[in-house]
This record gives sequence, structure tokens and C-alpha cells, in this order.
Amino acid sequence: MHKKGQSISINTIIIAAIALAVLVVMFAIFTGRLGGFTKGVQDTDTCLQKCTSLNMASGSNPTSEASKACTDGQYVAGVYSDGKFGCCCVPK
Repeated sequence: MHKKGQSISINTIIIAAIALAVLVVMFAIFTGRLGGFTKGVQDTDTCLQKCTSLNMASGSNPTSEASKACTDGQYVAGVYSDGKFGCCCVPK
């Protein structure tokens, strides 16, 4: 009498691999280890970079929450390393 051994189906192996990958990502998110990937992006975000991407020059940035307007250019909202209350981009 020949006995056939039971094996794990390929679908079960694929589902287990996906579940393991999801658990690793969730672990990274909840332990705060995923923050290292975005640290470099936050450090290089500047008004000069934003204005250059709009094909404009960087003007005088707003100095307070109340003065979020540019009379001679375009206001770009956000908090940047060289503009705490946004950027003012002027035409070149």
C-alpha cells in the first residue's frame, strides 16, 4: 500500500509570505523605524527649491501667521527650513 504524503499547497505558501511581509511593515510603522526613510526629505525642503520648481525666484518670505500673502508674487503654503510661514515666489 502506497501512502501519499500531504504537502502544503503553493497558495498557502504565498499567503504566508504576504502575511509575513505585512507583519514586518506593521512592526516598522508602529515601532517608529519607518521614520528614517522620510528624514532626508524633510531636511531638504526649502523655499528656494519650491520656487525653482515653479520656474520662479524666491522672494521675501512671510514673517508671521497673519502675513501669509505675497503682493508681488505667488504664495506657496507650508513650513520650510527657510520659511516658517510659507514662501513667496516672484517671477524671474
